[in-house]
Amino acid sequence: MQKPDATDSITEQKTSSEISDQDEVDAFYFIELFTDVGRLLAHNYDSRSGLSRNQTRVIIALLQSDGKTQTDLAAELCIHKVSTGIYISELEEMGLVERRPHPLDGRAKCIFLTQLLQDLRGGGNKIVMELHKGIIEGMGKTDYQNLLKYMRTMQANLEKMTPADTQTKS
Repeated sequence: MQKPDATDSITEQKTSSEISDQDEVDAFYFIELFTDVGRLLAHNYDSRSGLSRNQTRVIIALLQSDGKTQTDLAAELCIHKVSTGIYISELEEMGLVERRPHPLDGRAKCIFLTQLLQDLRGGGNKIVMELHKGIIEGMGKTDYQNLLKYMRTMQANLEKMTPADTQTKS
């Protein structure tokens, strides 16, 4: 099988009925499919939430642990500190986060979620629930549980392969 050109999409080259058993086990097909699923999931969530992908990532990080510094957020999200500051400023303008003085370092600011974001959180949860329902439509419970099990295995395998200095929390 000829490897696809970097600009070609395997999913655009063949319809699902045209994909052979050999194509399905091809490493390039797997990576393209997995990447495309992630891209579509992010696009569908972002288009419904009204936030950019990185704005959403900042909020998720703060939902897990509110009050992080811009530097901590940048490191956790693997985004340049200046870019992280731009996303924080955008979220601050929307009233979703606020900067407060760091309790120990007078030069630093900590980023906190606002009450407005907490009040709107239900809308984000609704989007996630609707997406989840649509994504798993047609899957049986056992198939879905197996999919999650295999995804956790792939995640663990990738974590083992990732250099220690670039690993992030799951």
